[in-house]
Amino acid sequence: MEITLPQWLDTLIFDELGAKYSPSYSDMTNIDDDKEKTLNYLGTYFPRSYAESYCIFSEYFRANNTYLSNKEQLSIFDFGSGTGGEIIGLLTLLNEQFPNLKLIKIVALDGNQNALQIYEKILKTLQMHIDVQIENNSAPIHIDDFYDLHVLDKVMNKRFDIIMSFKAICEFVTKEQFERQNAYEHIAKFLTPKIKDDGILLFEDVTTYNNTSQEWLPIMMDKGLMLANCVISKKNEGYNQTYFISHSHKTNDKSKVAWRLINK
Repeated sequence: MEITLPQWLDTLIFDELGAKYSPSYSDMTNIDDDKEKTLNYLGTYFPRSYAESYCIFSEYFRANNTYLSNKEQLSIFDFGSGTGGEIIGLLTLLNEQFPNLKLIKIVALDGNQNALQIYEKILKTLQMHIDVQIENNSAPIHIDDFYDLHVLDKVMNKRFDIIMSFKAICEFVTKEQFERQNAYEHIAKFLTPKIKDDGILLFEDVTTYNNTSQEWLPIMMDKGLMLANCVISKKNEGYNQTYFISHSHKTNDKSKVAWRLINK
């Protein structure tokens, strides 16, 4: 699928915020990025996450067209939100397809303060381009290992309609923050009870071979979700799905990801 970044968003991230297109071909670890590296991420992976989120949720909503048709409010939790590409992509889609929505409440969790500040600036501008009202709560929480997951109970004191995690769990794998145990399993076990009975949980990650775990991440994801007894209702075919995003710094930028959509 091919997506073009909206002009207002392209101008904001590249001209006003100073984003740079700079792909990385090593195992991703962005939680400790300084401002310069965060701007590199913004110019490269924010547009990709925007497109991936827009396309994946669009496909899901087409197959489940009554899921949000009667809701006026929606709650979203993003585990490892970074600069917020997946949130902005989802919000854009929701505004286009569900005019009945009046209020969307978001909890965006990330351990990188630089990324969260950029996300908040983008979200503030987005509000001027959509009709639905956004209520955001940024949670600057750093997770070191699976013992820290329970710290999230403070910001997850209710259940959510949509919980998602884009290109975040691979960082826990690379940094061995779960003591070589399967990070997808532990995070899925923690997040699944946090979705509403009719809610959805979306895991999306890069499809590379991880040098730390010495395993392909999609295979590791599937093993972890099976161990967590997750019910996968929809997934990409094969080991990855390719999306294309065009913007002022790159035409048809290719992104390959693996994603799994989980129901209660």
